[in-house]
Amino acid sequence: MNDFITLLKTKELKATPQRISVLKELGKKMHPTIDDLYEALRKENPSMSLATVYKNLATLKEKGVVIEVNTAEGKMRYDIYSKPHIHLICRQCGAIEDVDYDQSLFAYQTTLEDEKRVKIERMDVIASIEACSVCQKSK
Repeated sequence: MNDFITLLKTKELKATPQRISVLKELGKKMHPTIDDLYEALRKENPSMSLATVYKNLATLKEKGVVIEVNTAEGKMRYDIYSKPHIHLICRQCGAIEDVDYDQSLFAYQTTLEDEKRVKIERMDVIASIEACSVCQKSK
């Protein structure tokens, strides 16, 4: 929990119980939809409204703490943005796996920044696969 408080403070955000609850749930790395997130949060905080979840997600996204992952099914999923990583999305079951960048991607970012004369704040990389290891085993 202290990591979440520190993360919020580095982004100049108050560490409210609602924000900490949202980050704790996202910290499980399940990449929930808004509905999944709301249901999980209601178990811990029955009085939390859907509007509160939306409002806190919007604030956390605006400050770069949380990112939206747009999936092929059209439902946004959410993740904490702790470090650059790739979202590997299975087109068959919708599972999302985080994969660390390798050094060549950082080198490409530098090349792109030099070429376009810009500073890239963040690169969001989504890679779609036909079937993840779980789906391949079930065939």
